[in-house]
Order: sequence, then C-alpha cells, then structure tokens
Amino acid sequence: MVMLLTEDSTGPAPLLAMAGERFDRLMTIESRPLSGGLPPGLVVPMYEICRRHHGEPLSTLAARALMSRVVYGDNVIVATGAGVPPKLPQGETDGPPGAAVLARAIALGLGAQVTIVSEEAHSKPVEACAALVGSSTARPIKVETIPPHSKYGPKAVEALMARYQPSAIVFVELDGPNPDGLFHGVRGDPRPAGTMAHLHLLAEAGRAAKRLTIGIGDGGNEVGFGAVRTALAAFHPNSFVVTAVETDVVVSAAISNWGAYAVCAGLAVGIGSPDLLHNDALEGDLIRACVSAGARDGATASTEPLVDGVPESGHRGFVSLLQSIVASSSSEPGPDSPSRQRSREVTS
Repeated sequence: MVMLLTEDSTGPAPLLAMAGERFDRLMTIESRPLSGGLPPGLVVPMYEICRRHHGEPLSTLAARALMSRVVYGDNVIVATGAGVPPKLPQGETDGPPGAAVLARAIALGLGAQVTIVSEEAHSKPVEACAALVGSSTARPIKVETIPPHSKYGPKAVEALMARYQPSAIVFVELDGPNPDGLFHGVRGDPRPAGTMAHLHLLAEAGRAAKRLTIGIGDGGNEVGFGAVRTALAAFHPNSFVVTAVETDVVVSAAISNWGAYAVCAGLAVGIGSPDLLHNDALEGDLIRACVSAGARDGATASTEPLVDGVPESGHRGFVSLLQSIVASSSSEPGPDSPSRQRSREVTS
C-alpha cells in the first residue's frame, strides 16, 4: 500500500476523508450503456486496485496533493485528449470538459496559472471548453497543442517543461502506451502509428523533475494506471491496453470527466470554497460546446450531446449530486486558517 505524504500533511483531515468516501462512491457508479461497446464490469475493480495502492479516497488524495504542492502564482499543466480518426477525428467528449473544470478550480482555489495541453487535432473542443470556464478566473486558461507523431513529442515536452516549470501536471483521459510502446483504446483497438501526440512524456518528465503528477482515467489505457499495471492487467479483459505510464496519484472513475469533477469537489471542501465546483448548467454548456467544436461521444462516435454513452442529463445530475455532497461536507474555515489566507491572496 502506497500513501502519498507531503511535508505539511500526515493524512487526510477527518472531514475531507469522509467527503472523499462519498465523492469516490459517486464517481464510480457504472453508468455507461451495456450495449455501447465499452467493456462493462471494470469500474469498481479498477477503483479498488487504485484504492488499495493509495490507501485513502482517491478524489481527496489528489486534492490534498494539489493543495500541498501548488502555491499562488505557480504554473500547472492539465493534459487531455483521446480518440483518433476515423471515428473520433477531433477527439471525444470525455476529457476536455473535465480538464477545463479542473483548470478552473485550480486557478480559482490555488491562484495558479493553468495551461491545458492537447494534441493539434483536439484543439477546437479543448479551446471551446477553456473559453467557457476562463471568464470566471483572474487569469485566462491557456491552451497549447503539439503535433502528432513520436518525433515531435520529446522536444515539445522539453519546451513545455522549460517554459512553464509546472509544480503539478494533471492528466485527464489521456492515452498512454503499453510496455511495448503501443497505444490502444480500452476496447483493444490500436491507435495507428503517427496519430498520437506523445503527451504522456509529460508524466515521465514531471516525475523526473520531482513535480506532482496526477492521472485521471476510466479504462486503464490512460496515463497514470502504470502505477498499478501488474494488478490491473491481471483482471482486465484486454490486458495489453493497460498503460505503463505512471503518475504519483491515479484516480480511477466510471467516466474520466467525473473523476476530474470529484477532485474539484475535494478542492472545494479542502479549501472551504464550494463554488470551486461548477454547476449543472455549465456542465450542459461544456458538453454541447465540445460537440459543436467537433468532439464525438467516445462510446458511440455520435454527435449527440453524450459522454461515454451517457446523455447530458445524466452528467448534469451527477454534478448536482456532487454539489449536494460538497454542501453537506463543507465547514467554514477559521479566520487564520490556510484556506482563508489563500482566499485572501486569490481575491486581493
């Protein structure tokens, strides 16, 4: 069992830990259609493997790590993007909304400058989502892209690390290669050579530089699950898809966007600012903006407002329930608490 410990924390505060249990339970409700082509029965076993690895609720572990490692004025990178032609030429609807909402929460709650990075083909959906959340942050949410193909990845990642020197790098639904260097979808479909932007190298660069890395995914093929690869591959029906790319924290959810939202909820409770979590109306706007910009549903390749086969109404309901848990879990921080001090810095 691996527990992420930081200089100023020896474990989650009781209130945050209790909230984390609720967030994790909600984010692991398996709701993807049984006929959607995505393997059923993975969600809870995957979560349990990651939970045993870390030893505490995953959503609030990620939130605690961010609160510990990111200070006002830091740069943070959020990387996202899954899907290749012909079915998903501009990516899928799972990823960009979660990345945008998490970028907003980090910017508002921790006072960081957040840059979302994706591959060029996914830029329009990512930019559309970033624009929707950026109006509420003091600093705009930046978007950067890199071209596909392995020959561009190392130099592009090196340039990003040098330019931003991020204190944390978070991955939301980003494909990572298996031990043979091959990329796959969760159903086992191979990603053709030259179609991937190799953004997974950010995880390796971040860990080498001792920066916080967090992976959020839902199928085992996403960056982060390399940390539990042996256990995960032992039961996964398509074991060859499980990535070898590790992160310090891995958050396993039913849908990757939901995992990102649960981390935002953890930040909301940990910092004492419920408004760090978006509302159901913005959730609907994000899904529709993503589709309008060219993204498609990852389960069906539909251009309807779906994410992993679940309609917009289901995602709006998820966000509303998450808001309710945040409200019932929040306590007012004292005037001299770190949360109050951080809030004064952010709003000054």
